[in-house]
Amino acid sequence: MRLNTTALLLIFSILIPACVGVRAAIRLKKKMNSGDSDEQDYQDDIEDAIYDKASIFEQGETHDFLQFLRSIKYDHRQVPDDENDGPVKVNVSIVVSNIRSVSEVTMDYSIEMFYRESWRDPRLKYSKAKFKNKTEISLHESYSNFLWHPDTFVPNAISSKNPRRQSITHRSLLRLRNNGSILYSRRLSLILTCGMDLTLFPFDSQLCKMGFESYGYTADQVKYMWSQGEIQPLILHKIRLPDFQIGEAYVTNRVETYATGEYSRLYVCFVFNRAAGFCFLQLIIPSTAVVITSWVSLWMENETSFQDMISIILTITFLLFSYNEVMPRVSYIKAMDVYLGVCFCIVFLSLIKLAVVKYMRQRLLITRDTSIVAAGMLPMLKIVNGINSPEAQCCHESRYDNRYKPSSLAPPDVYTPVEYPDTPSICRQNRAKDDVPKSSGCIEFSPTFMHRFHWITQMLFFIGFVIFCLFYFLVYPNIHSQTTDEDCDRQMSEWFAEIR
Repeated sequence: MRLNTTALLLIFSILIPACVGVRAAIRLKKKMNSGDSDEQDYQDDIEDAIYDKASIFEQGETHDFLQFLRSIKYDHRQVPDDENDGPVKVNVSIVVSNIRSVSEVTMDYSIEMFYRESWRDPRLKYSKAKFKNKTEISLHESYSNFLWHPDTFVPNAISSKNPRRQSITHRSLLRLRNNGSILYSRRLSLILTCGMDLTLFPFDSQLCKMGFESYGYTADQVKYMWSQGEIQPLILHKIRLPDFQIGEAYVTNRVETYATGEYSRLYVCFVFNRAAGFCFLQLIIPSTAVVITSWVSLWMENETSFQDMISIILTITFLLFSYNEVMPRVSYIKAMDVYLGVCFCIVFLSLIKLAVVKYMRQRLLITRDTSIVAAGMLPMLKIVNGINSPEAQCCHESRYDNRYKPSSLAPPDVYTPVEYPDTPSICRQNRAKDDVPKSSGCIEFSPTFMHRFHWITQMLFFIGFVIFCLFYFLVYPNIHSQTTDEDCDRQMSEWFAEIR
C-alpha cells in the first residue's frame, strides 16, 4: 500500500509541472500570435487610413478636395496639358543642409538636402469659394498618390538613406494653389558617386555633381528648370568638412540623349578644395624630418653606422606603405608619390655616400698604418748601413725602400749600401721622383680629398632638396591642369550659391 502511494505521489509530482509548463507555453504562443495580429491590424489600419480613398473621403477637411477630384474626373496617370502645348515645366530648388563626407577611397560623398519641385496642372484650378476662400491649401503627403507628379530620380545616386514611411526625420510637403500650381517638397539623404582625379593629391580640387531628371518622360513631355525670381535655386547652409572646403557651388541645365530619347536634366556642381593640413602633419613633415635626420647622421662621421641608415630607410619605407594603404589603387602617379619618392631617393643616396666615405676612411687608415711601420724600421736600417750624414739621411728617408740592392760580388742574401751624393739638390731631386704616383691595385685617397667629397655631397643634397621643395610647393601644382566636366561648365551655369 505504501509503495502504491509513493508511486502515485511521484507520478503527480512529475505530471503537474509538465502540465503547467505546457499550459504556459500555449498561452505564450497565443499571446505572440495575438500581438503579431494586433500589430499587423494596426499597420493595415494605418495603410488603409492613408491609401484607401474611401477612408480618406471620410476625413473632415479632405472631403471637399476628394469630391473636387471626383467631380473633374482627375486621372493621376495622365500628364498635364500645358496651356502653350509645350512640355510640363518643373521648377526645382534645393537647400543643402549638410555634406557629411567626401571620400577619395570609395569616390563618393553623402549629402542631406531639402528637394523642392513645383509645376502647374491646369486641371486642378479651383474656385476659392469651394475651399473657404483659400488661395492655397495644404494637403497630406499621402495625396501625392492621387495627383500626377514627375518621376524624378538622381542618376548618379548609389543609395538613399531615407527611412521607412511615416518617419519623423524624412517627411514630405504638398500644397496646391487655386491656379493649379503644386508644390512638393521632401527631405533626402543620398550617397552619390564622384569621379576623382588624384594626380595633384594633396593639392587637388574635386568636382562632384548631382543630377535630377525624369526617368520615363522625355524632354518634350517634362522639362526641368531651375527656380527663378525670389526663390533661389540653390542654398547652402554652413557646412564644415574635415578634409575639404567648398570652393564653389553652382547649377546647370542640360539635355541628355539616350536610346529612348532626349531627357531634361539638372545638375548641381560642387567644387571641393582639399585641406592639406592632415597630409602635412602625417606625411610631408615626417618624411622631411627623416631626410634631415639622414644628413645629421652623415655629419656624425665616426658615430654613424650602416644600421642607423638602414633604420632611417625603413622609416621612410613605412611612410610610403602606410600612405598607400589608405589611398585608392590608381594607375597614375600622384603628387604625394613624387614627394615621398624623392625623399626615399635622397635617403638611399645618403646610404651610398656613407659607404663611400667609410671606404675612403678605411683606405686612409691602411696607408697610415703602413707609414708608421715603415717609420719604425728606419732607425734599424740606419744602424745596419752606417748612415750618419744629414744629407744622406734626408735622401734615405725618402728612398729607404729602394736604396738596398743585391751586390754582384756577394751572395743573394747579403746587401750592400748604395752610395748617394751628399748634396741637398740631389736629395730634393730624388724626393721629387718619389712624388710621382706609382700604379698599384688600390686607389689612394688623401684626407683632404675625403673631407672635400664629404662636404660637397652634403651641400649638393641640401641645395638640391631645397630647390625641389620650392619647385614642388610653388610650381608643381600649377603645371597640371584640373580635369573639367562638360556637364558642369562654369560658363553655362545659371546660378552660383553663396558659400557661408
